[in-house]
Amino acid sequence: MVFRDLRSAPDNALLDADIAIVGGGPAGITIARELANTPFSVLVIDSGGLDYEAEVQTLNAVENVGEPVARAGIEPVGRGYSGSQEWLNEIPAFELRNRLLGGSSYTWVGKCAAFDEIDFARRPWLSLSGWPIGRDNLQTALDKAGDLLNLGPNLYDEHLYERLHSRPTDLGLNSDLVRPFFWQFSHERDQHGEPMRFNRRAREINATNIDFLTHATVMEVVLDHNGRRATSLNVMSLEGNKAVINARTIVLCGGGIENARLLLASNALMKSGIGNSRDVVGRYLADHPRTALAHVTGRDIARIARHFNFYGLSHKGRTHFYLQGLSLGPDMQMREGLTNCAAYPVQIHAADDPWAALKRVARGSHRTLARDLSAIGRSPGMIASGLYNRLIRKRGLPHRSTELRFDVMAEQELDPESRVTLSHQRDRFGRPVPRVDWKIGSCEIKSIKRLAQVISKEFGRIGLPRPQLAHWIAMDDDSGASFTDMAHPSCTTRMGTDRATSVVDPNAMVHGIDGLFVAGSSVFPTSGHANPTLMVLTLAIRLADHLKARHAIDRGRVASGRLSQAVVKTA
Repeated sequence: MVFRDLRSAPDNALLDADIAIVGGGPAGITIARELANTPFSVLVIDSGGLDYEAEVQTLNAVENVGEPVARAGIEPVGRGYSGSQEWLNEIPAFELRNRLLGGSSYTWVGKCAAFDEIDFARRPWLSLSGWPIGRDNLQTALDKAGDLLNLGPNLYDEHLYERLHSRPTDLGLNSDLVRPFFWQFSHERDQHGEPMRFNRRAREINATNIDFLTHATVMEVVLDHNGRRATSLNVMSLEGNKAVINARTIVLCGGGIENARLLLASNALMKSGIGNSRDVVGRYLADHPRTALAHVTGRDIARIARHFNFYGLSHKGRTHFYLQGLSLGPDMQMREGLTNCAAYPVQIHAADDPWAALKRVARGSHRTLARDLSAIGRSPGMIASGLYNRLIRKRGLPHRSTELRFDVMAEQELDPESRVTLSHQRDRFGRPVPRVDWKIGSCEIKSIKRLAQVISKEFGRIGLPRPQLAHWIAMDDDSGASFTDMAHPSCTTRMGTDRATSVVDPNAMVHGIDGLFVAGSSVFPTSGHANPTLMVLTLAIRLADHLKARHAIDRGRVASGRLSQAVVKTA
């Protein structure tokens, strides 16, 4: 494995690879790992370097003409980051992308879940729903992705109960309306609490057939003169160094915005962009509209938190914790024509919360040291009960909090007018920046409201404190709703069999362009409500298997051809 930097390479260098992977984020690195120690040469190309560089991140700029927009008198909703990652809330919509080796894993919190069965199904009440592959066909790749992410078993509903060390109380919720849903968090194996960083996974690759090229921004995908096959990539560094990369196979792993942008901007031969003869590239942009549904305060926090918190289980010698929330029941989605959505608990810790104070002290923070030590010293009972909960019962820690919220992330019904196009604005390379017009439809707003209403009603029925609904939900006033993106852009190069509504085929190859593949959330046929990384890696592993088979066949043909020529010469 070799790391090359385009800034120090000879100008106009010519590089060759069997497989060129554009983007060194979780998708690209996963594909590279799967191709390690195969007979094929692989080059991973990233616009950034090995570490975060502010100058490179300016290339993430977009012209945003859609949601989220500021509305008079309505409090904007942030992305919900806190602590050392609070700065991420200030990054403009659709610019929270990371140009460096490791990609989005540089700023994520590790939250993972698999898509539900209903996410793969054809749902008559949702246009363009249904995947060309079923969840059963992805199970092997899903489990492999879970192992790579250091996750526990891929169980995310009530089937998880039997595996938990101490199972949640059966609250008697009406499963026709609302059901339990769990998330788990990917952590580094040797640093508990530190989200998995894929730059480390890249450095761990020990294979002579895998190389990396950093500070290399792809300007264009080049096709053969017939426009039927991808042949090479033109790349450039911010300092102006250029190179051409010839490859038999090219895989775009740039994310939901950049994958679409690169196809649209590669228009030297096809004026509307590669794979865009039907004007589909960039359409159907979906994210996960996020907002706060409801909240409780005071003593009600503890009564809710004891049920909606973390639960642990042992798996392959490690303890894994799952966060319990609630999602709309599939039957209710079908009956009322709703999208899939789920609510998760968020506790706002008090300034004197002893466990938050302990974490700060353990990390060496001195800014609030005196206050933290005081909070710890005044809370021996809470610390003792927390240790018992964590170590014996495998449960979440008790916190002193000022508020417990239920936040929501929702699936979107696909809208062809929600899209990424090319702006008249230009970046430092002179390329058009992405013009993002994200639209949030009435179906997902209706679904979010119904989830909030059902949770409130069900809590009252079973004797839990009824949370105070967000004002716009309580007043049934959609104009008062406020949403933010979650940096989960999806579906802009969606997978399908109909070229009129999809960009790549079920093997993730761009329709009509041999050798050009796309990976990442941009190929999701629908977005679901779950955080995308686990499914991104699942599809990446599936694609890597396809590339192995494809290149093995090609090598066999070449070998067969050589043998035939030798026979002819001998004769």
